[in-house]
Amino acid sequence: MGGWQQQARCRERLERLATSRLDCESIQREAIADLQRMVGFDRWCWPLADPQTLLPLGGVAEHDYGPRLPRALELEFSGGDFAAKDALARRANSAGSLSTETGGDLARSPRWDEVLRPAGIGDIAVVACRDQFGCWGWVEAYRDSDDRPFRDGDLEFLASAGPALGAALRRGVGVTPPPDRDAARPSATGVILLNADLRVVDTTAGARAWIGAFPGAGLFAAWGMLPGTIYPVAARARAGGAAAGAHALDRMADGRWVVVEAAPLEERGHGEIAVTLRDAAPRETFDRYCRVYGLSPREREVVAALAAGLDTRAVTERLFISRHTVQDHLKSVFEKMSIHSRREMLAMFSAPQDRR
Repeated sequence: MGGWQQQARCRERLERLATSRLDCESIQREAIADLQRMVGFDRWCWPLADPQTLLPLGGVAEHDYGPRLPRALELEFSGGDFAAKDALARRANSAGSLSTETGGDLARSPRWDEVLRPAGIGDIAVVACRDQFGCWGWVEAYRDSDDRPFRDGDLEFLASAGPALGAALRRGVGVTPPPDRDAARPSATGVILLNADLRVVDTTAGARAWIGAFPGAGLFAAWGMLPGTIYPVAARARAGGAAAGAHALDRMADGRWVVVEAAPLEERGHGEIAVTLRDAAPRETFDRYCRVYGLSPREREVVAALAAGLDTRAVTERLFISRHTVQDHLKSVFEKMSIHSRREMLAMFSAPQDRR
């Protein structure tokens, strides 16, 4: 762990990433090099997060238990494991370690005992990348089994870096990825049937098309697994039943958004889980982008009205504000989105459906 001056300089560099126009992966790879120098670790995993459901999405990683990732995610999000990412995202202290959570007995963690220990991993430190608009991902740092555990100072530094990392990821989410010409472009809703162990029983053609559209689809296929987002969604559905809030909004290789939803099949009684993959509805992407760009409630109302096709006069009448106030709100929105016109704004926001 570096001194306080080194820590301060590192945090400054991370804060500058929050104002960059880099995509998420570029932000992650720049930030991880700083964190490795400050804290000390070699292997790591950095998934993005659905800020609404606190389930992990795609991300980047450098570790060697890839084919066992489905089992690790299943154990972590079935409930009861230590230093689970969704739990850390809800806590006041956004950083934790497996050694601290287990009182030094790492084998109390099912995912460590079954998946991580065989890979030679010792202690794990996790920090939620969280700012005032939500949690946008987690840095999960691994030390080897013969290394010392993470110390309190390591966790304190990671926690202090969490807000800057969260702000940087949030901005990165707003950067549209370059088109992947080789990626599939599914349109039909897809269904995957998983058994009680979250292994594939059957899939529809629509599901197979969606699976091929996820970033890293080729790597997942080589590992014989589904895209990583699917497992925590399915595990939460299995643990909590039909009302578990088991869904996530994830981004495809071509920049589109997909909703991954899961629910148990209660009638059959075999513990199967149905996972649905579908195009995100306008309301869902509208809410995500408003959060990404940190729009205020009034700014959201103005943008929603314009996206629904209203002109400035109609917006003033609907919201009981002046034309000047509408323009002020739009100026603020343009600054937050780093754009210069309504056309650019409306290209991002589809007309949201009215809430019922």
